[in-house]
Amino acid sequence: MARSFPGGPPVVKAALGYDIDKEDLGGYEIHTRISGVVNNAADTEEDAMEQIRRFLSYLPDNVWEMPPRNEPMDDPERRDERLLSIIPREKRHRYDPRVILDGVFDQGSFFEISPDFGKSRITGLARANGYPLGVMINNNMHLGGSMDVDAAEKSIRLIQLCDTFHLPLVFLMDEPGFLVGLESEKRAIERAGTRLVYATAMSTMPMVSVILRQAFGLAGSLQYRPGKSLYQRYAWPSGNWGSMHIEGGTSAAFRRVIEQADDPEAKRLELEQQLQTYASPFRTAEAIGLDLIDPRDTRSLICDFVELAQSIIKTQLGPGSGPTYWP
Repeated sequence: MARSFPGGPPVVKAALGYDIDKEDLGGYEIHTRISGVVNNAADTEEDAMEQIRRFLSYLPDNVWEMPPRNEPMDDPERRDERLLSIIPREKRHRYDPRVILDGVFDQGSFFEISPDFGKSRITGLARANGYPLGVMINNNMHLGGSMDVDAAEKSIRLIQLCDTFHLPLVFLMDEPGFLVGLESEKRAIERAGTRLVYATAMSTMPMVSVILRQAFGLAGSLQYRPGKSLYQRYAWPSGNWGSMHIEGGTSAAFRRVIEQADDPEAKRLELEQQLQTYASPFRTAEAIGLDLIDPRDTRSLICDFVELAQSIIKTQLGPGSGPTYWP
């Protein structure tokens, strides 16, 4: 069983004065679940070799070559009926994001990277009509899909990978925003969030984003990247977006009005109800030029996007000109 550390248990004992075994210090559990140093674990050597072969199958042999296309085995016009009702009407109800991955990308093609780290966002590689691409989707089943420090770091790594090997990026967004609270502040969410915003803005790869349910706050703005290479964005009719949620945002934006009311709670509810009348995705999408689509058409649109992206990628071969990062 492999372990990873800059100094083993004897070094730790000499330097820090406590005993610890190799597994607790640098075993797979700490590095795949807590530190994120290791992306994927394997049960056997055969499993490890298979994961490596599959991962490399999405990448070119070097940065001067086009990403390899597999023979398409899935109809690019396939429409998965599950997508029509996958998003619950009740905002607090959960759904399985992997159903969406299965419905949108070539069946069986998704390879997850770091499945046990930063679990509020699922990242990996997939294929659309045989073409490889990078994929990110919020996992509403962990922290409500909020972007915490680990998920931000994991997302940055995927963007770096795609910029290096010229893979298009697909964002499937159900983003409530960066994770708030004391523990998040202790881990410097602002720094991790800023690095992710910078990485997304500076990426030169073709990108498409689809708002599935929500895109709020600075984390939600990651679906918007104008003026950088090929860029497309869509939203499902179930989508909502903005700088802040109506629930909670109303209390902040109208704090003085609410406090001065005879019945502050009733006033807050009244204001929220008024704002909800303007929150129709049809109204707001038209105002900002965002295309609303039938969820079942997501696959065909992404297949069209990745086909179009190939001509752009041909002009970007060589060492990546994407973002550099500060510590």
